[in-house]
Amino acid sequence: MAKKRKRNSLISNRQEGKRVTEKADAEFGLPSFADLPIDITTNILLRLPIKSLLICKCVCKSWNTLVSDPQFAKLQFERAPVGVLIRTNDPKRVSRTLRFVEYEHEMFDCYNHGKRFCCCEETNIIKPECKRHIKLEPKFKLPLRDAKLVLTERYEIDNGGRKRTYIACKPRDDKFSVVNSCNGLLCLCDPRYRDPLVVSNPVTGEFIRLPPATRIEKMKNPIRAGFGFDPKTNEYKVLRICRRYIKHPHHVREWMYDGIFAEMHTLGTSTWKNIGGDLERFSNVLTFPTCVNGALHWLTFDVWDWARSILCFNFESERLQPFPPPPVFKENGCSIEYTSMGELKGLLYICDASSYDYVKMWEMKKYGVGESWSMVFCIGALFGRWPYGLYWPVKLFKGGDVLMYHPFNCFIYYEHKKCGFKYFKVRGTTQSYKFEAIPHIPSLISLKDVVKGENVEMLNVHSR
Repeated sequence: MAKKRKRNSLISNRQEGKRVTEKADAEFGLPSFADLPIDITTNILLRLPIKSLLICKCVCKSWNTLVSDPQFAKLQFERAPVGVLIRTNDPKRVSRTLRFVEYEHEMFDCYNHGKRFCCCEETNIIKPECKRHIKLEPKFKLPLRDAKLVLTERYEIDNGGRKRTYIACKPRDDKFSVVNSCNGLLCLCDPRYRDPLVVSNPVTGEFIRLPPATRIEKMKNPIRAGFGFDPKTNEYKVLRICRRYIKHPHHVREWMYDGIFAEMHTLGTSTWKNIGGDLERFSNVLTFPTCVNGALHWLTFDVWDWARSILCFNFESERLQPFPPPPVFKENGCSIEYTSMGELKGLLYICDASSYDYVKMWEMKKYGVGESWSMVFCIGALFGRWPYGLYWPVKLFKGGDVLMYHPFNCFIYYEHKKCGFKYFKVRGTTQSYKFEAIPHIPSLISLKDVVKGENVEMLNVHSR
């Protein structure tokens, strides 16, 4: 009780001091930030990173009103640079916290050359003088899975005519996995079967639950999903692709493959819509869902041509179809395991690291035209200098420098002019407990302003 009174006393003293200062400034006619025209104030605030903007909302009512304005949120999103959301994958913890990092070119120039790893990494002790650590902030929270949802999905099954009386809860059952990011929103899914369930804005904390989709009686393969935006209708849509199995007509205990089906949900509605398309030619591997130019794209494998391929879903035609791949896909024997896909500066890109000799990045200059694929860089990956495996570009800087995520638990910054590179490790991660990286543009736009519908229940992680 004494601590509470002391805290209240400190707050009241600060407020009183602030009022005295404001009164003195007014008496002496000193200029203040409030005297600036609204256009100049807006321009200044729009240049701030997302963490500073959130702090500005707590400074005064006028700034809170300005930053909370929908028009300001749209301007902020148009100017916001691409950053990276980081979350640890420790199976013993419920990792609902996302750490956002806004990378700027100047961040990497101040680090010492010649050292690939942070000098603190071996001892795992933070040294104040070390400049090779990147501070991971701000922190955002994701919604947790509903306990009833977990029970329905995994444990509500009969066991010899009796239901289980004991349930072994695991941290992985409480968290969502991330499908992909689009326009500052995240689509979240069930971590086991990858079924899309929630759309969330991590900055505002708002989220909505998706309506129940077609129930799959027998689940043998994970659901493949994607989240995107249709610019012609200004609607956000979720697509799920599933393999259906039915009971064998002659063998009761066996299941028979019944084909692939796809369905789409438009945020704000309460139903899912069946989608047509030739899906049998593509394998069940659909990775790196990416929304570009009003269409969703997945990296996949064409079982007819026995080669890497791209599957595309156009929101306007509502058809699933093949998409022109880069020339490197025509090479035989290349693994899809070490190929990534994404969007940088509005263009679709492919990064190929399936060879021990190089890491190549291709960019489609003119959307939909196969001949417009252009090589951005080709880095000689000498053994011992570059770790072999998947490379996922998350940010492209001016001058050709690129920041890439590697499952080796690090970020790799490649300097184009110097043909050099630097490693950046994330503290608190190990070879066993890695982290995931999601390219993301922070947005202050409220879900209420982008999702219209009568039956939409808007929830918030901060209200729990």
